[in-house]
Order: sequence, then C-alpha cells, then structure tokens
Amino acid sequence: MDFTLVGLWNEMGFTARAVVVVLIVMSLYALAIAGDRLLVFRRGRRLSRGYVEALAPLVEAAGRLREAVGLDKRYVGSPVAKVIGAGLHEYARGLDRPAGASAPAPFDVAEIVNRVMERSKERELAGLRRGMPVLATVASSAPFVGLFGTVGGIITAFQKLADPTKGGGGIGTVSAGIAEALITTAVGLGVAIIAVWFYNYFTARIDDLTIDIDETASELVDTILRGGAV
Repeated sequence: MDFTLVGLWNEMGFTARAVVVVLIVMSLYALAIAGDRLLVFRRGRRLSRGYVEALAPLVEAAGRLREAVGLDKRYVGSPVAKVIGAGLHEYARGLDRPAGASAPAPFDVAEIVNRVMERSKERELAGLRRGMPVLATVASSAPFVGLFGTVGGIITAFQKLADPTKGGGGIGTVSAGIAEALITTAVGLGVAIIAVWFYNYFTARIDDLTIDIDETASELVDTILRGGAV
C-alpha cells in the first residue's frame, strides 16, 4: 500500500476522487475571489485615506466646501470618495439656483445631501461585498462535501472488510479506505478554514470602510448645517 498522495489517489474510488476534485475547484474559486478582494480593499483603503486628508481642510474651513466638488475624480477606486463626492455634487447643484431665487435653508440642503450619500453608500457597500456570499458558501459547505467523501471511503473499507478475496478483513485491506475517508475530510476542513479566514478578514475591512464613510459624511452634513458653507 502506497501512502503517498499519488498512491492514495490511485487507491481512491470514483466518489472520493469526485469529491476531491470538487473541493479543489471550490478552493481555487475562493482563492481567486480572495485575491481580487485583497487588491480592491488595499487600493480602496489607501485612496480613501488620501481623499480624507485632502478633504479635511476644505470641510473645516468656512466657505471652502465648494472647492471640494470634483475632488473625488482624483481618487477613483475610493469608496469614501465616491460616496462623499456624490453628496458634494448634489450640494453644488443645490447652490446653482436661478438668479433672484432665495437661498435654500442649510437644513434642506443637508437633508438632500445626506439622502444622496446614503444611496451611494449602499451601492458602494454592495460592490465591496461582491464575492463574499461565495466565500461564506464555501466555508459552510466544504466540510460537508468532505464528509460525503468520507462516507464513500468508509463504505469502500467495509466492502473490502467483507470481501474474502481481498484479505478477509485484515487491517491492510481496509487501510486504503480509511485513508481515503480521512483525506477527503482533511481537504474539506482545509478549504473551509481558508474561506472562513478570508471571509472574516474582508468583513472587518468592510466595517472599517463603513466607519470612514459614516464619519466623513457626518462631518460634511455638520458643515452644511452650520451654514458657513452655503
């Protein structure tokens, strides 16, 4: 009996081989999603910090808020820039009123801007969550897929145990089936563990970006409500 990976693969039945192939495909898919999300979150976090640093002086200084309109174009890929930029564009549109028209109340402007930013935030968060349901599905289902292969391996072991032509139930005759069962379980658990790690990591990054968006949006609304920017 060859207990190397190649030897165990050759000893596996059809069911166990199919299970291992499915688990490998699941792991590759999960890793592809994880790689894409890592790049998106890393770039978004870096650009968002740059945008907030550039926006802060304009929000804090009275009368300079209009200078921030269009600043988001320099930070494409930043969730914070997209959300706040949408609010600033709505703010600028509210200021472009016909000649002779009365100035809008700061509360009305802030309310409209806040609603625009809320809608934009939901779109951005939905984009950041792309692929997360797949990671959650892989994390929850991979152990069960591995257990399915385990059942197949145990069945193989009992078949050999009951077949007198294959040694009459000696431990050597059933070791391949037992090893097959353990391998599929181990692969399933390994795939699930990796998927859970990535899922939890990305969930934490989404929470961080959500806090950045909410804090920056709140500061913008407060500045509008103070009336110094209108």
